[in-house]
Amino acid sequence: MPNPLTIAITAPGQMGAGIGARLTAQGCRVIVPLEDRSQASLDRARRAGMVHAGWDELGQADMILSIVSPEYAERTAERVAAANPGARAIYAELNAITPERALRIQKIAEGAGLGFTDGGIIGPPPSDSADPVLYLSGPAAAEAAGLRAYGLRTEVLHGPVGEASALKLSYAGITKGLAALGATMMLAAARAGVEEQLMAELGVSQSALAQGFSRSIPGMLPKSGRWVSEMHEIADFIGADFPEHGIYRGVAALYERLFDAHLADGEEAETLRDLVGR
Repeated sequence: MPNPLTIAITAPGQMGAGIGARLTAQGCRVIVPLEDRSQASLDRARRAGMVHAGWDELGQADMILSIVSPEYAERTAERVAAANPGARAIYAELNAITPERALRIQKIAEGAGLGFTDGGIIGPPPSDSADPVLYLSGPAAAEAAGLRAYGLRTEVLHGPVGEASALKLSYAGITKGLAALGATMMLAAARAGVEEQLMAELGVSQSALAQGFSRSIPGMLPKSGRWVSEMHEIADFIGADFPEHGIYRGVAALYERLFDAHLADGEEAETLRDLVGR
């Protein structure tokens, strides 16, 4: 087994905790700031074997993995950089952000002396049945890819900062966009009273699509609130010069509405669950 590393993770969300658990199982010491975190976050960190560290201690790690909601990515980098001037850790920006935002974060990290790699995570949190891949690009990508020795799948893209982020957003735009498209038309069909006919026809002529919706839509509902900012990042990635960027502004609004419906056991969430058989 390779020498154990100290890895800092910026937040114990589902993905961060999943990666933290995989790393601790491989002998790494995983630290995470836990001040002002919810009880659910504290519980996830404890189950993953992560230990609390202050923001000013993260720079002592070998690597800092930024795993937060996209709208907090720059703020998180600024907080880490301000608290750890002169640190020599590698800062791995693993959030679903635009290449332009990744370049801004590179300047923040390198300005504090940190190494930098741009990254994108494709797949669900690590578990016994899931093994996501971390795509990496930029100056410290090869070093960060060494996490494969500690149980994580890594792939180096031999391009500049922003390449991994572009791949992540392109992939998410298809997978999460497809779930939104299915939900949109199922709800439209329900409002018109033809939802049962729609599902029957999908089952006959588009069986693979119907089976995919039966998996993706129930899983989407509890996650949709977290996906809102990601859809705005995808719209920005496409660019306002292209009319189709508006598709993802609409998807963001849809996901915000569906998350509210999920929390309230509202009619739209119930309709979607009934139609896909969950």
